[in-house]
Amino acid sequence: MALRSAHPKFRLSVVDRAGLAGEFESIARREGRTVEVVACTSALEVMSAGGAGAPGGLVLSVAACGPFLMDLLRWTESSPERRVPTIVVGAGNEEDEAASRIISSRKHVQWAGATPSREDLAAWLLLAIEVHSVRVFRLDHDTVAAGLREARIQLFHGFIKAHTPAEGAPCGPPLPTTLEEIQPLRDARGQFERSHIQAAVRECGSLKDAALALGISYTSLWRRLRQPSDARSDDESSVTSAEGSP
Repeated sequence: MALRSAHPKFRLSVVDRAGLAGEFESIARREGRTVEVVACTSALEVMSAGGAGAPGGLVLSVAACGPFLMDLLRWTESSPERRVPTIVVGAGNEEDEAASRIISSRKHVQWAGATPSREDLAAWLLLAIEVHSVRVFRLDHDTVAAGLREARIQLFHGFIKAHTPAEGAPCGPPLPTTLEEIQPLRDARGQFERSHIQAAVRECGSLKDAALALGISYTSLWRRLRQPSDARSDDESSVTSAEGSP
């Protein structure tokens, strides 16, 4: 079986001059996480072509960033689907008020104050690593799905006789990785159900076998295939509301 490419390591860029990089290295070791911590002394090191590259997370010290804080925050959101999880540590002076106002409207940025606790820093780091993991899963999903689509075309035309899928994420609806991609739960459930049913019908080759594999009746499967997705979501919402009513 073909192997997927190695996952990119989680990289954490720290713009600071007071030991924050070492603090996060210690936290990562304590939590048993593999993190590549890149210490930077200025914002330009992160944003320059020869700098830290595209990190999975960003730690910014107000004192170290100075007037470039706004530029760095804009850099973290240059790609809507790849916003960089960021935490900003205050300087303990009048600059903190302006910095906190700058980040207030940015949901991917967390304000930590001038003296964040080790527990708060650890909680943020684990969240940033989780975002990175979800994005890796999304990349795996897209890669495997694209390979399967191409293989089906090749098999259909007889260019190949067999195909061994690469190891990777299951080919269902991709997970959301940005706030804009999050949809109501009933819609996400309906999308997954449609994809799952279509995959079962495609792989089984007949509605009867697909119904058996899905554990539902032939009639139920036929009705679900014919029913519009929005109507199915409304029906599920009505059932949920009825179950929740006294």
